[in-house]
Amino acid sequence: MSVFLLFLFLFLHLQLVVAVEMLNPEVVVPSGYTKLRSSKASSLYQVELPSPPTSGFGYATPPLLVDLRGTHKQIGFDYASLLHNETSDTFTTFQATFGLKPQQLDELNGFIDWLWTRLLEPHTPQPFLDELEGMRQYHLQHGSTDLVDSNVVARRFYVLANMPADAKNIIAMLENDLEEGWPEWLKKTINWIIEQLEKLNMGCDAFGVWGSRTANSLLFTSRNLDYNSNTGINKHKLVTFISLQDPKYYSQTGGVPKGGKHVTMGFAFGLGALAGQNALGVTTSEMNLDNSVVTFQGVPFPARLRYVLQQSTDLSEAMTTWDATNNTNSFNFMIGSATDSAAYALETIRGFTAHFGANDPIEQNAVYNCTSDPTCSKWTNGTGLVRIGKPLPEAVFRSNHGFHPRVMKTQEPLFRDTVSRYDRMHDLFAGLQSENIAIDDKEALGVVASLGTKGGPNPFVCDASQFSDGENVMSIVYAPGLRKEVVDGSQGYFFVAWESGSGSAWRPAACSRYVRFALSQHGSN
Repeated sequence: MSVFLLFLFLFLHLQLVVAVEMLNPEVVVPSGYTKLRSSKASSLYQVELPSPPTSGFGYATPPLLVDLRGTHKQIGFDYASLLHNETSDTFTTFQATFGLKPQQLDELNGFIDWLWTRLLEPHTPQPFLDELEGMRQYHLQHGSTDLVDSNVVARRFYVLANMPADAKNIIAMLENDLEEGWPEWLKKTINWIIEQLEKLNMGCDAFGVWGSRTANSLLFTSRNLDYNSNTGINKHKLVTFISLQDPKYYSQTGGVPKGGKHVTMGFAFGLGALAGQNALGVTTSEMNLDNSVVTFQGVPFPARLRYVLQQSTDLSEAMTTWDATNNTNSFNFMIGSATDSAAYALETIRGFTAHFGANDPIEQNAVYNCTSDPTCSKWTNGTGLVRIGKPLPEAVFRSNHGFHPRVMKTQEPLFRDTVSRYDRMHDLFAGLQSENIAIDDKEALGVVASLGTKGGPNPFVCDASQFSDGENVMSIVYAPGLRKEVVDGSQGYFFVAWESGSGSAWRPAACSRYVRFALSQHGSN
């Protein structure tokens, strides 16, 4: 009997170890910042990193950090002054991967510009239009070049980031928004244009975790960006600190937005936020949600996320700001608040947002009908009504599907990757709790790195032979708000990794170096 009990103990122990199997990514702290150039009160820096312990595992080009200070119009001007070369190169490098002839690129960009002018621009808050005007003024003052102007790249980025994921949803968006009918030129080119836009790959996931699950009960949130990989845009990795002083818009708060300074993470494509955090502990993340109830008559999400960061000190203010603007394309979002020590998952389609907190009963009761859906066999062995919701206390997490009945009604069929990543988050958090492991920086990084799409069947390894199928281009853990136990933690900090290398030497962000930045070290407020 004693041998049996020993065997049983070892078996259960191994099961628990497997439950919390995670990657252990490398973390680096910048050794310094080299100022490259300045414009008014704004400056651009090269982030100096220590040499990697293993050759070939570092970034071929160091990240850049831009510290922008002033009015909305001024920071737009300064951005163009400091980063016009990098911004133009990011855009042209990205579009080169489409393999189009110059005339074809002109047609595609014409469609993108038309969507901006016709649909998105009228709904974009004036402060962000001021930024585009500031960029335009810089280029007017410095004459024409063969570069793509920064304001042009920025507005095209707003459009491309907001684009529905497939042909069906792009058509649905156009049919909803063009009530007066389609222009003739669009009727002739739409099939070819959609063929190009379907080359955009969209994934992503995010989590929020807090309370008894975390060290000192502090909030951690995350953001994985799975998009077109190995395009070369990682040459211009960028962290953008924005310190606004603009009485035109913030006279009631001393010229400074309520949320104080904020920071965004991404690449040199303008001033939109793919991910962000403010000095008062609010964080924002986005994920694709395949759904046909879409529109372009709203604020493009990269501007909307910045709007939330600027206007919010807690979840209540974040949701007030959110609900005052329209949803556009279908997306999932994650908004966290250190003040509340909590996060919300948002499932959004045209005209409707579902708010989910921890352990939500709607999520708990969510089922998917596999009775007549042959695609179910790709992600489940179940039949009939299959339970898909697995919420937990003191945690929220999302990948690329929804759980609210109104969202699920028009949702595209589930697929293996989105289900497996959602389930993986549940299993990792449940496993850590069963082991009585409080989530701190290391564990939060382990979870986010274990989620980034790296290619291959095992998410817990970084196998270079499988990276060709990877899509993870940026991976982030936010540690927002006051962290008393950390020297530079007065305004929180974050870790960000970008895809690295190129060609056959490409590595997903989740298998690259995570760089730590503290909000207190940059910006003016």
